[in-house]
Amino acid sequence: EKRANMSFIEKMQYGPALHVKRYKDDNQRVYKTIPMKVPSKWRNDLNYSARSKDGRILFDSLPADAEGNQCAALLLKRDDELAQENADPKKLRQAFDEVLPQFSVLLDDDTMETVA
Repeated sequence: EKRANMSFIEKMQYGPALHVKRYKDDNQRVYKTIPMKVPSKWRNDLNYSARSKDGRILFDSLPADAEGNQCAALLLKRDDELAQENADPKKLRQAFDEVLPQFSVLLDDDTMETVA
């Protein structure tokens, strides 16, 4: 209402009107970090990512160094059983084998246990 009474010059001084619309966060995610090394045949200067068709699992991996080490993030819906602390590493492996087989082979069982 205050802006309606302002001159054009006054409006320019204060900038454009800003409207904020808040949305309910109905897609909260939990992330788990995963150390990963890509094979020498793969480019080590790229980000790698994949997601499941149903959106349950999101996976993003960023280069950490020039040696092929990557820092990956696994994003899961907050209420997903794999997002919980101390999830079952066998179920996590199964999910990787089904949805992310190209990355599953790069992760040993110790890493899976630590991540779960």
